[in-house]
Amino acid sequence: MKRDIQLLIFNSFIGNPTGFKLILKQLGWMKGLNIVLKMQLNMLLKNPFHRLNRKSELLSWKERLSQKQILPAFALYDALISKKYSEKEAVALVEGVVIGVAKKFLKYTVPVINPSDLNTTNQEQRTQFFTQIVNRFPNAFGALKVEHGQTYHFTVNACLFVSYCKQLNYNNLANIFCKADKAYFDQHQPLINFSRTQTLAAQGKACDFTFDLIAKD
Repeated sequence: MKRDIQLLIFNSFIGNPTGFKLILKQLGWMKGLNIVLKMQLNMLLKNPFHRLNRKSELLSWKERLSQKQILPAFALYDALISKKYSEKEAVALVEGVVIGVAKKFLKYTVPVINPSDLNTTNQEQRTQFFTQIVNRFPNAFGALKVEHGQTYHFTVNACLFVSYCKQLNYNNLANIFCKADKAYFDQHQPLINFSRTQTLAAQGKACDFTFDLIAKD
C-alpha cells in the first residue's frame, strides 16, 4: 500500500504534469491536447492489461505497480498511431516523454549518492543501502553484488517492462526504458559511472548494471 501511495503522489504531482508538458511541447497545444485526450481514453477503455490479467491470479505488488508505470507509454503510442503518425514518429515521441518522466521518477526515488558518505560504513551497511534502492523498482528482478565497496553490480535477470512489451506487442518500445536509466545517471549522479554491456530489451541474457563510485579529490 505504501508503494501505491508513493506512486500515486509521484504521478499526480510530478509524472503526469511532466508528461503532459512534454507532449504539448513536441506537438503544440491543439494536436497535443487531442493526443492527451485520446491517450486518457485508451487507458480507460482499451487497457491491454485487462485482457492479460484475466489469465493471471492475484497480481503481485511488482506486477501491479509495473503495469501502472508502463500503461501511459502504451496508451500514448496507440493514440499516436490512431492519429496516423508513423511508427517511427510515434516511437520517437513516446521516447521523449518516457525519458523525461523517468528521469523525474528516478530523481524522486534515488538519492544523490556521494561516495564520501559511504566511507564510514562497512560492506554490509553499504550493501543494505543499495539493496533498499534497487528494491524500489518493481519491474526488476535481480541480484546485487558489491565489489571492494566501490563497485556495485546489479544483474537484472527478468524485467516486467520488457516482458509486457513482448506479451502485448510493443516490442519497439522496450529499449526506451533502458535509455531512460542511462540518461538519468549521466545527468543526475555525477559521482557514479554507470555502464551496461547488454540489456534484456536488446535480446541480452541480462541487464548487467555496473555502478562505479567516483572518489572526490
